[in-house]
Amino acid sequence: MSHRLEFRLSENPWAPTAVIEEVNAHTGSGLVLTGLADQVGGSSSAAFVAWADGRESALTRTRTPLAVMLQTASVLNELRGRGLPVPQHQLVLELSDGYVAVVQERLPGRHVGELNSTTAAAFVAMNDRFAGVLRDHPEVPRPRAFPASVSTFENTVGRHGERGRRLLGRLLEIDGGRLVRMQGDDLVHTDYTPGNVLFDDAGNVSGVVDWNGGAVRGDRYYALLGLHWGSIGRKTVGSEEMKQVEEKLAHLSPETRRSYEAHWMVDQVHESILKGFSPERVEADMTRAENTLG
Repeated sequence: MSHRLEFRLSENPWAPTAVIEEVNAHTGSGLVLTGLADQVGGSSSAAFVAWADGRESALTRTRTPLAVMLQTASVLNELRGRGLPVPQHQLVLELSDGYVAVVQERLPGRHVGELNSTTAAAFVAMNDRFAGVLRDHPEVPRPRAFPASVSTFENTVGRHGERGRRLLGRLLEIDGGRLVRMQGDDLVHTDYTPGNVLFDDAGNVSGVVDWNGGAVRGDRYYALLGLHWGSIGRKTVGSEEMKQVEEKLAHLSPETRRSYEAHWMVDQVHESILKGFSPERVEADMTRAENTLG
C-alpha cells in the first residue's frame, strides 16, 4: 500500500477496510481495497475494490433502509441493461452497525471541478434520458419531499417552535391547502449534482453515480432544482452554465416550480433535524427555507 493511500485512508471517516472485511465474511466475495474515490470525506464516500477475478467495483455505505436499496439495485440493474450509464449493483447487504453496504460497478470517467458549456449541456441532456423509464415500475416511491400528508414533517419541522409551524403553514398555502403529490414516471436522482456525474474526455456523461438515497419516481426536472441551493451545485455551476439548466426548468409552470422549491426547502430542514445535524446547520436551513418561501 502506498503512503498516499495510507494518508487518504486515515482521512476517510468510515473505515472502508472494516466494511470490506464484514462484506467478505458474509458473502465470501474476497474483495480487496484498491483505492478511494476523489471525493473523500463523507459517510458515503466511495472506496474502490477488486474481486478475485480482477473485476473492479466501487463500495459505498448508506443509512437508507435495506429494502429501499434492494429495490434501487433491481431498478438500476434493469436500466443498466437498457443502456443507461448507471452502475450495476452487485451486492447489497446490511452491516452490523445498521448501515447498508453497496458494491456496484465502477463506471468509467472522471469528475470535473466545474461544468463548462459542453459538460453542462451533457449534464442536462443526461437527466432527460431518465424520462418515462419507470413507467412500468409503479412500486418505486415518490421523492421523500412529497409525502401524502404534512404529518410527515410535523414531528421534525413542526416541532421546531413557531417558526417551524409557520413554515409548514406556508408550504400548505403554496400548495393550495393540500400537499402536492409529484406526478410522472421519470427516474429522479435526488442529489443530481456534478459531483455525482462522471464525464469522458470529450465531455460526455459516462456515468451517474451515488444512488444511496434510493431511486425514486416522479418529475426529472425536480432533480435540477437542487443546483441552486446545494453547496456542490453552487460551487461547480457558473452563471452561464446555469442558463442551460434554467432553459430546462422553463418547462415547469410557475406554480409547479414554486411548489417544488417549497418542498425541497422544507425537506432540507426535515433532514437536518432528522439526522441530528448541528443547531447551526438547522438554523441555516430554516432561515433559507423562510427566505425562499416568503
